[in-house]
Amino acid sequence: MRWGAVIAAGGRGERFGAPKQLVEIAGLPMLAWSIRAFAEMREIDEIAIAIDAALVAEAQELLVLYAADRPSSVVVGGQTRQESVQRGVAALADRVEAVLIHDGARPLVRAQNVRAGMRAVRPGRAAVLAAQVVDTIKEVDPKLLRVERTLDRSKLWAAQTPQFAMLSDLRKAYVHADVMTDDTALLERAGIEVVVVPSRHANFKITVPEDVEPAEIILRRRFEHGDADAGALLVEVFAGAEQIDAICRAVEAHGGRVDAVERELPRGGVVRAYIRAEQLHDFESSFASLADGSATITVHDVGGVA
Repeated sequence: MRWGAVIAAGGRGERFGAPKQLVEIAGLPMLAWSIRAFAEMREIDEIAIAIDAALVAEAQELLVLYAADRPSSVVVGGQTRQESVQRGVAALADRVEAVLIHDGARPLVRAQNVRAGMRAVRPGRAAVLAAQVVDTIKEVDPKLLRVERTLDRSKLWAAQTPQFAMLSDLRKAYVHADVMTDDTALLERAGIEVVVVPSRHANFKITVPEDVEPAEIILRRRFEHGDADAGALLVEVFAGAEQIDAICRAVEAHGGRVDAVERELPRGGVVRAYIRAEQLHDFESSFASLADGSATITVHDVGGVA
């Protein structure tokens, strides 16, 4: 399935006090963290950014720096988030089949969670990354501040982004869309099933200046200790018995770890290994030179095992 990523970055930062898309966090402009995360995912074919007209040039520069090998575009955002998303979606090429929509103000997004959301999508079903509510939630009269009822928090989830859908389903939802702040709410109203995908890591939105410091701490810690997502790819190679040793050497030459080798299959053997995401392309190139047409390779996301 061909995926497009739309980054909604058209906000004016009213609660932040200024436009925040390019505020530096852990050494990079905030928007760059999302661009880089999606550009490192080979499943994503194209990236579109919807942003304020005054920041188009800066967004284009970030795409050149962090997503130079990926088809990409920048469009001017609209008056509302929904309008900005629609413009970003319209900018995607016709080959794109599914889309994920992400807030540019969520720089902590991780590939492991994105892949989980992508796997949940199919025609007629969309997905939203979300975190289960841990606080007790009160429904309150807005004028009197009087508690009207206490909600059952076991049923409450806080929606995050990315939010995921088939492009055809999303376009149908836009036809009779009301103004909403959540993309999957449009899909729900259009009769599309929406499932929650639990977010396994911090993924909060930068809303006020006080949010910058905790985000910076998390991002610096990931950089210093290595992002587990970069080692979360399980590679299984099915090959002839005479190719097994060469494939194991290729795994190790590209910084991978051979987990298991089975040689006694009827038509050859299998190598099970873990390869860091950034090394996968080079390994696949080496594999292609070793394979004779009978060998096959499959890649799975297993959530940071390696």
